[in-house]
Amino acid sequence: MKLPLSLIKSFIQVDLPPEKIGEILTLLGIEVDAIENGHPSFAKVVIGEVLSVKKHPDAKNLQIAEVSDGKATYTVVCGAPNCRAGMKTAFAKVGAVLTDADGKQRRIEPTTIRGVESSGMLCSGSELRLSDNHDGILDLPYDMKTGEDAVHLLWDPVFEISLTPNLGHCMSALGIARELSASLKIPYKRPAAEKYSVSPFTVTVQDHALCPRYMCLLIEDVLVGPSPYWLKTQLEACGQKSINNIVDATNYIMMKLGHPMHAFDADKIEGSIHVGPAKSAFAFLGLDGVEREAPPGALLISDSKKPIALAGVMGGANSAVSDGTQRILLEAACFNPISVRVTSRKAGIRTESSQRFEKRVDPVGVEVALSEAAKLIGGKIVGFTDVKKEPFHPRSISYRPQRINQILGTKLSETEIEEIFERLGIQAENGKAAIPTYRGDLNEEIDLVEEVARVYGYNNIEKDIPYCSTSVIPNDPIFLFEREIRTRLTQAGLTEFLTCDLISPALGEISKEIAPFAQLKTIYSKSEEFSVLRTSLLPGLLQVVKGNFAQKNQTIAAFEIGRIHFLQETKVNEIPMAAILLTGHREPQNWSRKPSEVDFFDLKGIIENLVAADFQPSRNMSMHPNRQCDIHIDDLIIGTFGEVHPRLLEKFGIDKRIYYAEINLINLLKKKRTHLKMAPLPQFPASERDLTLPLPLKLPIEEIFEAIHAQKSTLLEKAELIDLYHPEGLEVKNATFRFVYRDPLKTISSEEADGEHAKIVKLLSIKASMPEHNK
Repeated sequence: MKLPLSLIKSFIQVDLPPEKIGEILTLLGIEVDAIENGHPSFAKVVIGEVLSVKKHPDAKNLQIAEVSDGKATYTVVCGAPNCRAGMKTAFAKVGAVLTDADGKQRRIEPTTIRGVESSGMLCSGSELRLSDNHDGILDLPYDMKTGEDAVHLLWDPVFEISLTPNLGHCMSALGIARELSASLKIPYKRPAAEKYSVSPFTVTVQDHALCPRYMCLLIEDVLVGPSPYWLKTQLEACGQKSINNIVDATNYIMMKLGHPMHAFDADKIEGSIHVGPAKSAFAFLGLDGVEREAPPGALLISDSKKPIALAGVMGGANSAVSDGTQRILLEAACFNPISVRVTSRKAGIRTESSQRFEKRVDPVGVEVALSEAAKLIGGKIVGFTDVKKEPFHPRSISYRPQRINQILGTKLSETEIEEIFERLGIQAENGKAAIPTYRGDLNEEIDLVEEVARVYGYNNIEKDIPYCSTSVIPNDPIFLFEREIRTRLTQAGLTEFLTCDLISPALGEISKEIAPFAQLKTIYSKSEEFSVLRTSLLPGLLQVVKGNFAQKNQTIAAFEIGRIHFLQETKVNEIPMAAILLTGHREPQNWSRKPSEVDFFDLKGIIENLVAADFQPSRNMSMHPNRQCDIHIDDLIIGTFGEVHPRLLEKFGIDKRIYYAEINLINLLKKKRTHLKMAPLPQFPASERDLTLPLPLKLPIEEIFEAIHAQKSTLLEKAELIDLYHPEGLEVKNATFRFVYRDPLKTISSEEADGEHAKIVKLLSIKASMPEHNK
């Protein structure tokens, strides 16, 4: 919402800089996003009167104007097409300073244009940064005093304000003035309504719950035409477009008083007015020229034959005010917020009017708005109607001063609290607050507590050091363990993914192939897409992978810690799991080397860094048959990992290899080591030997390591595989091992290392030549 300072000052006289006013409003909970023209963008610019105009002798598009500042006459060369004798405009005299949008200043100097000396400049709205109009110079009202400083008459800062949904009472200059009055203890002008004694205009309201109050005036002898300068500039500052004096008057009152209004061409209304809901959907042509479908139940303003407006949203083109209009029906009403919101949403239109009705309008303020608009429009009032079920009275809310002080941490007396309420227009006495009709946001005692805090000032509330107490109940061990696993996987360079425990039935069917458990389904679900509890983390993660691939993110190293759910006989199980997923490149793109793809052993390495476990072949149907393992600690299986089966990936439209691990955190916690054994650093050097063995293709490397460890050498410290090569076309593989020998009590000699190494070489040679591995 945009509001010019001059419109606010029409209610309250505030002699503060715009920045200070913005700060006060923000502290009151009314956020000021920006202040346009916070400082004048021009200096030494006055109101000038054009005395005469003649053509430039040497330029087709230029004119020579004689301009008066009330004291002297100046010759000014001007290129504006609307420059004419008798008009008043902004005159930048020699020495005046203009500031552009980038903050650059330009000083007006005497100059010669095509042989004619020009002593100053006649300014457009854009040159003074008052508007975007640069097609001609400003055409100011003739009643402006010649020679008056233009800053006093034209400069008007504009506040751009953001309001939360509960601040509907602040959606006007009057609302902002009330807030400033409460904060600064300055009285504001309260507009009063006129009383009309003319004959009533027939209006029928079908449901007073949908329309608590409907008022209208029938005005004759109106003149439709352009709005005066002051009205146009006020509306433009509010972000509104000027249409004609009738429509502009209603929009101006809306921005000034916060009450939406509408003017109908009375000669286009057939019969009396009826307010009631639509029985069925129908095509509605609005004032904006767009035809929309009005939903059934939408609150309508209708005459005897047709709908003429969507109540609180938009008027119809069939009753619009035009240049030939001579009689208008001026409407000001109070409509049900929910009804307006539903109609606005279903019809697909949101207007300044609907936004205010959705946040509630003041039913008492209706007659004030109607009266003010009628004064602006003029004409002869010949009909008046005020339809309401009952009078509107202030609501009463009980409050406790001690409770207010307890919540806020203040020590305000009951008199001080009542004084704050008084400044807000709330009559308070003996713990009872009478809430004005324009404050629809105040419904409970806690709302009054917030009002006291706002007006008293959050900055004035003492900030005591809070007392801190911790729970004596210890954290759940699995919670602490999940946090530890999350930290370690993050340190491994993995990104955490979060997917929902609820999946679609389609993913549920896929889950049966991965984890064949009895699934749990929700009784009531918001959507079928979230109606089945997952039995594995894999389907959800594959959905995420699919989405990343669609966005050209082909490399993923991620983990998730979440829960799976399944039914075991009659018992519902909820198991915390950790999942790891790898796909794409092993390292970032680099010019010096070609990137390599992650593989089974990258995933195995991450698991080995996470847990000290053994790996045994598994038969998981969701994994590639030759690239999967179970993870064992002692006799307990804690998880499984491997390459996801291509058949499963095909169901997600994924054509790249995916490596996946899923670990049961309950089982892993059971095997968590509580004490770490440390070994001293070796004091003596080691001796290394490498051995390359041709091995049968079907001989697992694990069996070689089992044979080495079975030797139980006292000098062998470590054995590792450092290279594996499979010659093309041969049924053998060449495996290179590195052996590290060390004597913990002395420096090992070369002869000792050779002797121990020879025993192992002999053992492995026999193992490699055993006939069962050559079949």
